Amino acid sequence: MKKHYLLLLFILLTGCSTKFAYKNADWLAYWYVDDYVSLNDAQEDLLDEHLKTWLDWHKSNELPAYIAHLKQIREDIEQGNITPARIAYHNDKAVAHWHSVRAEIVPDLVALAPSLTEKQVNNLFEELAEQEKEKQEKRAKLSDEKRQKRWFTRTENSLENWLGYITSSQNKMVKSLYLAQSPTSDLWSDYRASYQASLKTVLLNIVSESKDKDKLKSLLLNPESFRSDELNKLNEQNRQSYHDFLYGIYLSLTDNQKQHLLSEIDDLIEDISELSR
Repeated sequence: MKKHYLLLLFILLTGCSTKFAYKNADWLAYWYVDDYVSLNDAQEDLLDEHLKTWLDWHKSNELPAYIAHLKQIREDIEQGNITPARIAYHNDKAVAHWHSVRAEIVPDLVALAPSLTEKQVNNLFEELAEQEKEKQEKRAKLSDEKRQKRWFTRTENSLENWLGYITSSQNKMVKSLYLAQSPTSDLWSDYRASYQASLKTVLLNIVSESKDKDKLKSLLLNPESFRSDELNKLNEQNRQSYHDFLYGIYLSLTDNQKQHLLSEIDDLIEDISELSR
């Protein structure tokens, strides 16, 4: 099976999310990208040449960085060095990991862009727009009560995965976090629409006239510039309230929860170490 990664990576950079799937790259790429657009044989062959280079680079450069960062987090937890400032540091470092990947692959994506056809570009953005419409419709159908219940369930399940169980006081922290977070779904939707509209225009200019490559590179490297001031403001407020929440959870950890958390981090380190071999 060919690896449809060119469109996958464009989709990654236009607001959808996934992860590099080392063990299931063929299956994931086919499942994910085939819903958007199909590459022809020449495009697949061209992309395959880049894919191995990207994955080899990621394996040799980024996976060791992830392992080192996880070990740093583990040490901070074990030695009691977690503070609000340290949580912010680790958050920023996690974001930097993604930016490193983005900076590495964007120049190649820009070089590959002219191989797309106008029909492929239109299909890609039509599908993205349709998915955005479906998300909004589903969100509109949810009552505030059901939306809150789903958020609680998702957050509590995430905590339980890392801690094994949560206490009644930690459950109350989850509820307090919900009240502290400002809704941003509509603002994120506006951001994606604005960004994707600009990206579509630039891609169509590239495939039709072979121009605007510098604009495409700038768009792919700086999507955050399309976020509104209001979105940035609320994101920062939500980020701070979430960091406060994590710090409160850390201070409330039982011995068993702490050991479970350290064990989960060890397992993750081992999984990534296996991928990097």
